This record gives sequence, C-alpha cells and structure tokens, in this order.
Amino acid sequence: MRKLLLSILFTLLTSAGWSQGIPFIRNYTATEYGGHNQNFDIMTGKDGTVYVANFEGLLYYDNADWHMLHTPGITRITTLFRDSKGTIWTGGYNYIGYLKVTDNGCPTLHSIDKKKSFHGEVQWIWEREGKIYFLVSDKGIYTIVNDNVTRATGAQLPQSGPSTFIGEAHVNQCQELGTSGLKALATDGEGVVFQYSNGEEIFRITEANGLCSNNVRYITYNGHGLIWGATDNGIFCIGFPSIYTHLTAKEGVHGEVLSLQRYQKDLYAGTQNGLFRMQGKTFVRVPEISYACWQLSKQGDALLAATADGTYRINAKRQVVHLTTGNTLSLLVEKDGFYSGETDGIYYNSNNGQRKKISDIEKVVKILRDKQQNIWIENLYGHIWKTTDGHHFQEIKNSKEEEMATLVEYRGEVSVVPSTAVKPFPYSSFSYADKDDNLWLTNNKGKMLYAMKDGNREESLSEATYPLMDYAVRAMIHENQLLWMGGDKGVNIVDLKHVDPIKQGKPTLAIRSIYLHGGDSILWGGYGEMPEKLPTLSSVDRHITFTFATDQPSILLPTQYRTRMDNGSWSTWDNDTREEYPNLASGHHVFEVQARDAYGRLTEVVSIDFSIEWPVYMRWYMQILYIFILVLLVYSLIRFRLYKLERDKRHLENLVQERTAQVVRLEKMATVGKLTQGLIDRILNPLNYINNFAKLSEGLVKDVAANIEDEKDNMEPDNYEDTIDVLDMLKGNLEKVGEHGANTTRTLKAMEEMLKDRSGGQVSMNLTNLLQQDKEMLENYYANEIATYHIQIVFELPDHELTINGNPEMLSKTMMSMLGNAVYAIVKKAQREQYEPTILLKVTEEEQAITITIRDNGIGIEETILEKVFDPFFTTKTTGEAAGVGLYLSREIIQNHNGDITVTSEKDKYTEFIITLPIA
Repeated sequence: MRKLLLSILFTLLTSAGWSQGIPFIRNYTATEYGGHNQNFDIMTGKDGTVYVANFEGLLYYDNADWHMLHTPGITRITTLFRDSKGTIWTGGYNYIGYLKVTDNGCPTLHSIDKKKSFHGEVQWIWEREGKIYFLVSDKGIYTIVNDNVTRATGAQLPQSGPSTFIGEAHVNQCQELGTSGLKALATDGEGVVFQYSNGEEIFRITEANGLCSNNVRYITYNGHGLIWGATDNGIFCIGFPSIYTHLTAKEGVHGEVLSLQRYQKDLYAGTQNGLFRMQGKTFVRVPEISYACWQLSKQGDALLAATADGTYRINAKRQVVHLTTGNTLSLLVEKDGFYSGETDGIYYNSNNGQRKKISDIEKVVKILRDKQQNIWIENLYGHIWKTTDGHHFQEIKNSKEEEMATLVEYRGEVSVVPSTAVKPFPYSSFSYADKDDNLWLTNNKGKMLYAMKDGNREESLSEATYPLMDYAVRAMIHENQLLWMGGDKGVNIVDLKHVDPIKQGKPTLAIRSIYLHGGDSILWGGYGEMPEKLPTLSSVDRHITFTFATDQPSILLPTQYRTRMDNGSWSTWDNDTREEYPNLASGHHVFEVQARDAYGRLTEVVSIDFSIEWPVYMRWYMQILYIFILVLLVYSLIRFRLYKLERDKRHLENLVQERTAQVVRLEKMATVGKLTQGLIDRILNPLNYINNFAKLSEGLVKDVAANIEDEKDNMEPDNYEDTIDVLDMLKGNLEKVGEHGANTTRTLKAMEEMLKDRSGGQVSMNLTNLLQQDKEMLENYYANEIATYHIQIVFELPDHELTINGNPEMLSKTMMSMLGNAVYAIVKKAQREQYEPTILLKVTEEEQAITITIRDNGIGIEETILEKVFDPFFTTKTTGEAAGVGLYLSREIIQNHNGDITVTSEKDKYTEFIITLPIA
C-alpha cells in the first residue's frame, strides 16, 4: 500500500511539472543534412554526436555540421548499435561494419564482411557476452569474431518486449528519458507519444504540432533534454523533458499575444486576432470577441476585455456582454466602474451603465493608480500625465523635449522611466510586478526578460528566462512557480519547480574539424584525443577553417561562440560554428575558442597550436642573401649615383655651351633679321624703280616702233627691219625685267611677312562665326571659278558657339589661304577633265579640342614632296603664281594657338588638312 501511495504521489508531482505546454521542436530536412528523406535508426554518442541510419549511408551531426559516410557499395544503412566499449556498429543492405577513427580524428566506416558471408539487409545488431551478433533479413543470425563474419548456429534473439499499439499506431520503440520517470514512444502514424512511468499519456507530438512526419522509426535521448528522432521524411529534435514549453498557432493561439489573465481557473489570452481560452493543451476562440484584445482585467467576479471593438465583460458562466464600442487600449478597474483609455480620450464607465469622458488624451495604453490614489496615464507616444482628483491631468515632461517615457508600477508606487534612463533600471517596453514582489522587465525592444527585487537583480529567475531572450514579451503571468509569457510567437511557459536537464550538466566544448581551403585536406576530424599541436603546414597552406561545438546544444537559444587568434582580441559572440582564416601569415599560431550556452554559462577555452612554414624566400639563409644583395644594391646605387652626377655635370656643361651658342645664334639671327628687314627695304625701293622704269620703257618702245612705222617709207628696208628687230628684242628684254622684278618683289614681301610677330592678339572668340564669314568670303572672292567649274562648297558647322582663345585675323587668314589652295587644285584638275569638284570644311568637337578638316578632290600632292609642303619657299605652283610661304605661315599661326596641322593626300584624288585647336 505504501508503494502504491508513493507511486501515485510521484505521478502527481511529475504531472504537475511536465505538462503545461508543447515542447519546442526543430526539424531537419534532407536539404539541410545532405541526405535522403528516409531514415531508419538514430542514436547519440557520449560526446553529443547524433548518428542516423540514412537511405544513402551513415549520417552524423557533430552539432556544428552534418556529414555523410558511404558504405563501399553506397548502400543504405538501416540499423545502429553502440556496444559496451562505445563502438558504433552499422548495418545495412549486404553490409556490416563499425565506425573507426583515423589518426587525424576522422570517422570512417570500416567494413567487416569482405568475403560476403551473408546476403540481405541487416535488421538488428546486439551484444551478448562481449560478442556482436546481428540478424539478417533472411532470418539468419551471424556473429563477428576477429573481424570475420560467421553464422551463429543456435543463437537466440534477445528479448525485445511485447509489441504494443497506441490506438491503431504501432509502437516502434520506447525510450526512457533519463531519471525523470518519463518515457517517449516512437509510433507509426501517431508521431511521438510521451507518457509517465505508469503509462499515463502526457501529450503526443504529431505533424499538427509541426513534427516533420507522424511515422517515427526510432528515437534517442541525449541525456540533456533533447530527443532526436528518425522518420521517413527527415529528422527532428524535441526539447523534452524541459522546463520550457510553448503554445503557438498550431495549438490555437492565432496572432500576437497582447494580454494574459487567469479567470475562474481558465487562462485567457488576448491576441491581435481576438480572445482565446485555454482548454487542455490548446486554445479555443471566444467567438464573441474577434478583434485585437489589448488588456484583460478582473473586476469582482467578472473579466473585462479591452478590445479594438470596445470593452467586453465575461462572467463566470463564460457569457460575454458588449459594454462599449470605442477602440479601447487600456483599463483601470475601480469598485463602482472602470476607466477606459480609448482612441479619442479617457472615459469613466460606471457599473450602472453611465459613461463620462474625463479627458481628451488620445490613445492611452496605460492607466495606473498608485497607493496615494493618484492616477497615471501613458499614451502610445510615450507621453505621461498625472491627476490627483481624477479630472485634471497634468503632463509630466522630461528634461529633454520629445523624449519618450514609460510607467512602471511596483509595490503601489508608479515610476516614470525615460528612454535614456539607466538607474534604477533601463527603459523597459514591458513591465510586470508579480505577487511575490518580483518586478519583471525587458529591454526597449521587449526582449531579454529579467527580474528585480528590492532594487537588485534576481539572478535565479533571470537565469531561468535567459534562454528565451530572443522572444518579445507583451504579456505575463507568474503563478504557482509557472511563468506564462505572451508575445509575437504565442505563449511561452517556464516551469520554475524543476531544474532544466541542460542546466544539470556543464557543456564541453570541442573543436570538431580543422581543414584547409576547400575541405579536401582535413587536418583534424574532431574525434578521438585532439593533439596539442597540428603538424607543420606548408607555406602555401594559409587558408584554414575551424569548426567547433559543444556536446549539449539547446533547441531554444543557440550556443554562442567567440574566437581569437594569437592572443588577439576576442570576436563578438555569435551563433556561427565556423571560423575561417583566409590568409594567415607564416610562423607559429594559437587558435582559441570559447562557448556560451543557453544559460549564459561559459565553457573552458579550447585551443590548438599550429605552425606554417616560412616560404623559401623568407628563410634565414635567404635573409642573409637579401642583406648581401641589399648591400650590393646600395653600393651599386651609390656608384650609379656618382656616375649619374658626373654625367649630369658633363651634360649641364654641354647644355650651357649649347645654350650659349644658341643665344649667340639667336642674337645673330635677330641681327640678320634686322639686316634682312633693312635689306628688303633697301632692295624694294630701287626694285620698284626698276619695275616702273621697265614698264615705262615698254611704252616708249611701243611709241618708237609706231614712229618708225610712220617713217617706213623714208627708210631703207634693211634699216627698217634691223630697227624693228632691235625694238622687238628690247621689248622682250623689258618684259623679262618686269616679270622677274615682280617675282623678286613677291619674294621679298613674303620674306617681310615671315619676319612679322604673330604670337599676340589672342582673345576669346566664336570659331563658328569666323568660319561662316570665311565661307561667305570664299564664295564672293572665287565666284567666277565656282560658277565656271561648278564647285560645291560644303561647310559642316555646329549649330552652337565654339569658343576658343585666338587671333581672329590670323585664323581667318589661315583658313582663306588653305581654302584658296583648294580652289587652285580643283581648277587645275577641272581644266583637264570633267568631274564633280567639291571643297569640304568639317568641324568636329571633342572633349578638349576642336578638329577642323579641309578636304578637296583636286589634283592632290605627290607622295615624294608631301613632307615638304610646310617648308618655307616650297611650292607646287610656278614662281609667278606663289612665293611658297603660305602653308609655312599657316602652320606657324596654328602652332601659336597651341594647335597642330597635318596633311594627307593622294595624287589626282584628294588633299586633306586636319587642324586641331584647343577649347577655351
């Protein structure tokens, strides 16, 4: 009888401790673990590694990464077994073997049956008296002796217990959950069923609760509050037994939870989608309330609900009465009524149905009364008001304008906490004072819930909520050692009566793998005894990756890690189980890693030493060679510098001599220029007389010839003819004198033109207008030639101004000279053949320059003389037609404008001059 009472008492105690909500679940898809959907068996190792018999091979999860090991024939693994020595045995189709660790810590599958002693699928592996036995699908039992497979004649199967069913679902396995007195059943069709030791069902986890499949082949317990399961549609992990459970939309909690209240033993949850009542391990909707329920408050024997559709009253019989219709954000319950903070102001609602507006303060989210009977108001924008008489509200302003604040009620006192507050506690977007005088607070985002009492932090309570730090809290109840917390992910429940299995042990951190870039070369596989130092790495092996994990992961708050290299600064805490160093320097290195578990506890620092060889070019003998080469280079540089100084000295001396000679030469040229200018003046005057007198003499000869013609009859015929011959000869000589005199005058004037200074007179000018004027001058000056030979004049000018710095007179003279040459070349060709003569002037605008192209299709220039066209006194015309300085002067003018001119031509086809001028 005593044992029966103890059993019943134990059942009641465990029932009160592990049955509040649904445990947290984490599913792993085939894409995540890199295998097949179908899994047959699962188990955990002492170091926390999870092993899974998968259709593609053996999966194992070291809490950092998933890995796949294939059998020699790449066949499926169907069963797993861990013997008394800790060896993991694996069986599959035509395969039996065990997990073996290489010297560098990499697990591999070691195949036993190389002689193929059996054919079929291994269905079961067990150990008896130190020997390994296994059952094959052909019903044969085999044993392994010295890595050889032999048939075990007469061997018996171990007792597996009676086959059980839950409803119509077959139970594949029963797993004891440590010393908690709980057990879990893996079923076909009903997911995982949790029971007390007496067989009473606690709850079951199915696809409806988020499980990846209802067909659970096998489960295993890691001893630290995590159940792993293998299904035909992935792998799952359930956090149970655990003090943390929850209720989500899958259990009927739809929308973000805004308020919680216990009423008549029922738990009510107000959400964005309405009001819900807890029934068993699910929530059912209160059908009359489907709007956002902002606050729940008890008033006597009734429950008031502030909703977006007004205020509702719920009585003990669960009857719902609609009291008001305005959007109500907050309530303050009084004996004879209640205050309601609504969108357009604050109202007082009497129990007799009367309603009065007492303030125009809009969108009030908190209405509190302190023990001095003052009423405090907080609106949606963080503004605070206070009233002592219930009617006149005074705004409480902070020292900083527009600074938000919140109200916190504790032990009958109301505190105004601005957003920049640090003491007595930082700004909290949520606060709750329980019946044990604990003040619960969050950060400004509603997360990281913690407890304070008498101004001090309650470490035990705060530690219990630490794993839920990433969950936002909008509502809370603390009752009977249970924390009910509502937020955007439903209702989270913390059972404070028990110690969480994760907290019972201290996690152990291990480096799971070390490999070079690409993962092809694994330096350490993570299993066995990790060496203190890695083998020395080659100088090219600088890209190293480390993975690490603890043996006790949490399904709630991921374990966080920080790392450092060579005693440097620690990295920030994060969830990443991998650290990559892409370009480590040569030399000795120490990698360190530390973990922080779901309760904020720190593990021991794990470290490993390794060295990277110095490249050949950085070794000691090469450094000596570098020093020698450096000394040699310095010596050579000094010698070269001295040589260069000597050479520069000689060069400067020669340059001084050249410049001196050049100055002398320029002075001589200047003198020659002055002499030439004077000589030209001296020659031109008598030459003009010669030309004039020659012209006059031609007239006199003509007159003498006329007189002789008149006296012809009086003269002897011989005298007459001799006289006429002499006069004709004299006339020809005078014409030659006039012609050569004119040529000489033209040459002297060209020389005079060459001696002029053309470097000045530059102003900002519009090149487009200048070229347009030159076109008009060309058409007027050569009107006869244009009309006679039907010459086409084409000017392609832009429609906007082109501004340059230039001398308009000089540039116009240059353009007209070159256009005149083009007319000359076209006329010469047109006089000997019929064709369509054309002169083209095209202007192209570039980023920093303007290009002018002048092209004609006249007689062209022979290639042999093309390079001489810019030489002074060189011309293809006769001496009487030109002096040969036009192109020379044109180039000089263009160069004085910082421009350039080039020419291309083909005999009897075309001639093209390209002029480039800088833009102003």
